[in-house]
Amino acid sequence: MRFGRNAGTGLLVLRVGIGSVFFAHGWTKLFGMHISFVQGMLAMVDWVLPEWLLWMVAVLELVGGFALVIGMFVRPLALLLAIEMVVAVLLFHLRQGFFISSVPNAPLAYGFEYHITLIASLVCLVLAGPGLWSLDERRAAPLAKAPD
Repeated sequence: MRFGRNAGTGLLVLRVGIGSVFFAHGWTKLFGMHISFVQGMLAMVDWVLPEWLLWMVAVLELVGGFALVIGMFVRPLALLLAIEMVVAVLLFHLRQGFFISSVPNAPLAYGFEYHITLIASLVCLVLAGPGLWSLDERRAAPLAKAPD
């Protein structure tokens, strides 16, 4: 699908921005805060996940975020990341309220306002595609030029 230069550039900015956020979150889960920190954070709200599922989420965020930045498999990865965020909102953040704010006896209330922004951005990428300067666009270019 072809867009005008402004729309393609806008999708590029959205893709790189959202991809960077997911890459950073995946990186911190795997190499910074470690999975045990995430497990402790979830335990604060009595929500427990098997360790392998937390690892899968961390790897999805790291690899998926990097792939979004370079524009590879944008639509399927944006869909997977959006599903991850919807599940996180429904199972964890919804009961925390809408806003992200400090609350007594907890370091942070993990409201879902931020996640709604991520979900909306990811859905835009699923619907509109990667925009300019993506590996997906480069892979599709020979197919678009092929004679009928």
